[in-house]
Amino acid sequence: MLLDELCKEITSLAQGIRVVDAGVGVRYTFVVTKSSGEELMGMAYTPVEDLTHGDSKALMEAYELLREGRNPCLLAESPYPLVKSLLVAYLNSLSAHVYEPPSSAVGADVLDVMEFNEQDTVAVVGYIGPVIKGLKGKVKEIVVLERNPRRRGQALPDVSAPRALRRASKVIVTGATLVNDTLDLILEHSVDAEAVALVGATASIHPAPLFRRGVSVVAGFRVSPDRVEEVAKALALGGGTSEVYRHGYKYAVTHRSST
Repeated sequence: MLLDELCKEITSLAQGIRVVDAGVGVRYTFVVTKSSGEELMGMAYTPVEDLTHGDSKALMEAYELLREGRNPCLLAESPYPLVKSLLVAYLNSLSAHVYEPPSSAVGADVLDVMEFNEQDTVAVVGYIGPVIKGLKGKVKEIVVLERNPRRRGQALPDVSAPRALRRASKVIVTGATLVNDTLDLILEHSVDAEAVALVGATASIHPAPLFRRGVSVVAGFRVSPDRVEEVAKALALGGGTSEVYRHGYKYAVTHRSST
């Protein structure tokens, strides 16, 4: 699966990088890694809607595995949602060490680099408020799919994805699909779309494996190295993007700009 591919490729590039901190907030999980004296953070959506009684013990064991550097890709097989969140945060942290977005991508978001027209039917996987607001009036139809019933509102449940994605000309996907292992299925049903984007803090991952699997745009967020401690505290206290995004920068890289 794609998460396994990402893990194998990123860990092969990120040798000698060690875990120095981690935490699970109600909105985001984070991991801080250190290399050559520089500490960098990765974040991933915390799937509170999918928590189980076994998460806590499994999470502690997973953290020890990461801290000791023992084959982290084993965690991709975990049935526990928090373990997957920790792994994706870890991979995002490693990605911050080994991948630098091109200067042309810094400060941009998905709506800056993805082209839309009045004939487009856009499927948005995950209730991404700013994206949905930015698309209104620019495209023919917006179809929103949301897994979490507490956030769903008027959106469709994610079980509607196969039929909804089949008729979409453009697809914008939350990075949380890396955590819940649904990205493979979404890409499978989006093969006829003109462009597919993976977006959000959870999507702040080395983009090359995603591009090879059909993703057109990766729009993520990088925490500034001098703000890692401040962001860790904010996340531990339940902070989300509004508390974090002023401590770093967004970027949106396309398959074309990365080559």
